[in-house]
Amino acid sequence: MKKVILIILLSAISSVVFAQSQNVTSAAIILKQYNSEKDKSIKTLKIKEAKEFIDKAFANESTANAAKMWNYRAPIYLQIALKEPALDGDAILKATEAYIKCLERDRKGRVIVRKWTAEEDVLAGLVQCGYKLFNSAIDKYNAQEYSKSLDYYDAIFDIIPLDSEDQLKRGNITNETILYNSFFASRKMEDNAKSRELLQELIDINFNEPDIYIHMSNIYLEEKDIDKALEYLALGRDMFEEDQGLINTEINLYIKLGRTSELIEKLSQAIILDDGNELLYFNRGTIYDQQGDLINAEKDYKAALAIDPDGFGSNYNLGALYFNAGVATNNKANGTSNNQQYKRLKKEAEASFKRALPYLESAYTLNPEDRNTLLSLKQLYYLNGDYKKSEEIKQEIEELE
Repeated sequence: MKKVILIILLSAISSVVFAQSQNVTSAAIILKQYNSEKDKSIKTLKIKEAKEFIDKAFANESTANAAKMWNYRAPIYLQIALKEPALDGDAILKATEAYIKCLERDRKGRVIVRKWTAEEDVLAGLVQCGYKLFNSAIDKYNAQEYSKSLDYYDAIFDIIPLDSEDQLKRGNITNETILYNSFFASRKMEDNAKSRELLQELIDINFNEPDIYIHMSNIYLEEKDIDKALEYLALGRDMFEEDQGLINTEINLYIKLGRTSELIEKLSQAIILDDGNELLYFNRGTIYDQQGDLINAEKDYKAALAIDPDGFGSNYNLGALYFNAGVATNNKANGTSNNQQYKRLKKEAEASFKRALPYLESAYTLNPEDRNTLLSLKQLYYLNGDYKKSEEIKQEIEELE
């Protein structure tokens, strides 16, 4: 009697396993019908039906981790993500998981789904997932769904090591890009710990973007850690010596802290040790300039140019110094009712404009697409009476916009 019961029990279990296996087979058949169908409305019904069968197989213990189930779950959910996203908001994440499972290998090193799908086709599907995830992450960020954006970016990290032919890299989908974009999402979420972690990873791999040091400094400033804020700006300045954004951020922070004299002293000591370094003169000149000490600023800019006549920053800043001085003097002239004083001030303004011109023209030669240089030159040519050149520069500005 016991033997009969055992046989019946085994028969029942076999029936259940068969039924669940049929769910996978049914999903595969319907997926094939979906791929050959032309009518859009019928395709929608087919992919929905395929989803129902593969979900049943996924939910059942006997087929939940079967290679054949993963083989069909991957393309079904990829098609849902690409064509019918309303059926499942997480379709692309499920497709990605399934394709990665498809690439698991047996003891002989062969992909587990080789009976049904070639390895290159699995990889092609996984790359499609990568591109879809990247675009979806951007869409979610723009929709202010920052947490979901991070989920999509995180999923790409699992794909990149499997992309043996660097197909994602050709679309600029790299670890660096994902880390950088993820930082902005975490920043919007006001998650300082996550933001610091992402920035530190970028710093550790020498990511070629000066702003990461500014962002790190800003986070520490929010947390009232002034020393760390200054430390990361100094690290950034070591990596990107000529970056104007870093220079200005560091100077502005010292000014905000009331410690400009400390920074000037540091630069002055550095100049004593390395008086052939034009950047030291340029940086100190920039501080003097921002403090309104135009005499010392002029001296340092000229010292920097004596070492490197092709320094864009020094050419531009010295030209801007003379230009701004001319504008200020010109405004004084226009505000006086004394004719003699008016003539004297106008003459001084014209002299300042003439001094500014060669430096701004040099800056333009060194960087013809710098908007600030172009705007200054346009106005300067006009003030000097060279209306033709002013109009030419105006056209260049319009072409850049």
